[in-house]
Amino acid sequence: MTATHESLMKVDGRGRLRYTAEQRASLLDAFDASGLSGPKFADLHGVKYQTFAAWRNKRARLNASPKLPAPSPSTFIEVDVPAARSDEGLAVLLPGGAKLHIASTACVPLAAALIRELAGPC
Repeated sequence: MTATHESLMKVDGRGRLRYTAEQRASLLDAFDASGLSGPKFADLHGVKYQTFAAWRNKRARLNASPKLPAPSPSTFIEVDVPAARSDEGLAVLLPGGAKLHIASTACVPLAAALIRELAGPC
């Protein structure tokens, strides 16, 4: 093999073609513009489809925007609540608009456990 061919296409010890990041990006850009199916495009360019599909998946993962925003850390603060009438209870507004109604002091430990669980990651 001449020096020119070695600089264009590198081969590893097992005879597999090695592509640079620029070559992969160029092939993926050409695929996006081609309108061909993945297997057909890979076959036309002499790339194993499994390799080509792995390149596409990697690029999709790198370019994907996160589906949900990262949860913000919850901070608990102590609040001085004036004594409520026994028939009113306590309403706690949770992030996202949910409302937790605590009807009696016996429900406070359960409500606290619920709020702790909601503050953790999903």
